Amino acid sequence: MIILRATFLLVFALGLGYCILRFWLRRISADPADRSAGFRPRIGFTRLDGMASLSLLLANGTKKYVWAEEIEIFLSGLSAEEQTAEPSFHEIQKIRQMVRSGDTVPISLSEVIYKAAGDPQRKYSCVMSSVLRYRIGEEQFEKKMETYRLRMLGLTASGIDREREPVDAFHAQDKSQDVPAIAIKLK
Repeated sequence: MIILRATFLLVFALGLGYCILRFWLRRISADPADRSAGFRPRIGFTRLDGMASLSLLLANGTKKYVWAEEIEIFLSGLSAEEQTAEPSFHEIQKIRQMVRSGDTVPISLSEVIYKAAGDPQRKYSCVMSSVLRYRIGEEQFEKKMETYRLRMLGLTASGIDREREPVDAFHAQDKSQDVPAIAIKLK
């Protein structure tokens, strides 16, 4: 009985120590100069239209509204069958959506990946790098998202793995390409 209690106490102490260490590391790793620290975009799966969809998940933990402008993707190492178009390996998806404080907004990436891959009709795989552009207040930010290896079948994602190896240089555009419609209206 004493051995059982000692084992339980040891496991409890180790678990508590682990939790305290994780909390402490998370606190010291946060950059106090980073003004977008509460905004946590990531890439993952969501349930949209009754199926699992590869999505950009915009989680706003700040007290301000976040305006998500666009995500620019770049594909490398594309292996595809029966493409109906020439792959561009590069696409921009306009988001232009406000994310309220405490809210999470999913944005499907399946179609933009499909177009960049050249509309493949069968299985395909690639490595995707991406840059998200957004604003908090009047300040603009650009976040390079993690690189992922994707396995897809048409518009359906069958697998996603984080790529730990560095990928060839990804050159994002300098800034958002807005349509000069406002300038036309002002004339």
